[in-house]
Amino acid sequence: MGKKLLLVVNPVSGKARVKAELFGILDVFSQAGFSTEVYLTRAPGDGTRKVEEDGNGFDIIAACGGDGTLNEVVTGALRVSFRGDLGFLPCGTTNDFASSLSIPKNLIQASRLIAREEGKDLDFGAFNGERYFSYIAVFGAFSDVAYTTDQKLKHVFGHVAYIFEAISHLQDLRSYRVKVTCDGVVYE
Repeated sequence: MGKKLLLVVNPVSGKARVKAELFGILDVFSQAGFSTEVYLTRAPGDGTRKVEEDGNGFDIIAACGGDGTLNEVVTGALRVSFRGDLGFLPCGTTNDFASSLSIPKNLIQASRLIAREEGKDLDFGAFNGERYFSYIAVFGAFSDVAYTTDQKLKHVFGHVAYIFEAISHLQDLRSYRVKVTCDGVVYE
């Protein structure tokens, strides 16, 4: 019996291009012998909830969406101490995480990497043991821009929509005192 893969898909991520490529993605996984369950997210936090509830029943969990979808899957996996592999099919507006790891933006090519189980070991971080992050942690000014930028504006303007949203937050600038512990070293 093949490995079980949970594919958590944000169907509106980016310009919803996953809709046109989903059967191709599933074909790659099928040819690799995976038994694949597709879960379409419906609201923010839904990917985390699905992974928390069902993730440990799978060998691989792959996020298909943008950086936010990836973060939801990582958060759910860490909360339930998932021991399998995580994958990412980048189809968001910007795809910073995928770019930083040279994950192809072509969803079929990215699917093949998952199917071949070609991966990299990564570290994850946590805020107060409750909120997790995979490659970047942001707080303070502009930290909510990625979450508050309207999806329709992202579809029309792409990355520029984030800049418009950030400009609207300029009046909110404040200073913060921060304490960070990393590998036993405290920074303030």
